[in-house]
Amino acid sequence: MFKSESIINDNINHFNSINDIVNFLVKYPMWLSGFTCGEGCFTGYLSLDKKSLWGLQPGLDFNITQSTNDKLLLDSINIYFKNKGGVYNKPNNVSVVAFRNVKVLKEEIIPFFKKYPLVGIKSYELERWIKLVDIYYYKKHLNKNIYTKKHILNFAEIVKDLNIKRNNKNKLRRIDYYWLVKKLKFFSYFGRKIEFNSTSKSYFS
Repeated sequence: MFKSESIINDNINHFNSINDIVNFLVKYPMWLSGFTCGEGCFTGYLSLDKKSLWGLQPGLDFNITQSTNDKLLLDSINIYFKNKGGVYNKPNNVSVVAFRNVKVLKEEIIPFFKKYPLVGIKSYELERWIKLVDIYYYKKHLNKNIYTKKHILNFAEIVKDLNIKRNNKNKLRRIDYYWLVKKLKFFSYFGRKIEFNSTSKSYFS
């Protein structure tokens, strides 16, 4: 176990090192579930890619975003999950810890949240997201038959409903979900990510 270096002032614990934070997470893993309820995000997307079967490449992501001033916390969360993700700096003084490897999502992230459940409506988001992970993890999208096409469409429909409260108005190029259903028979190759929102539409990013 890491040696703690936390500073105590007037009964307030200040966590000033990765060792402090990792020790805290190990002792109180439920805190991380609570933090995820407010700050975490379970996402999925489809990339239009002519090199992929059916011209569509699924992708998944579990991430937590914070101010870059709190990057130490994000680094600690990554260490807690055995350094299986990455911490990235983004514009506007924002940083994110993200886990994208489907094996890590299936074997590390999902078991954690099943053991330490989310308390709040984000548990429903997690439930939908787990279905996406299963499609990708068990490679249900990798066959040239009608059932595989159904899995692709199922993936897209779940992603459409995921994170339903989000609606990024800066994404101007939008396509209807049913466009994807029709175009699955003959692919257009844009090489851009598709993410779905609450209006049953998707946007390129």
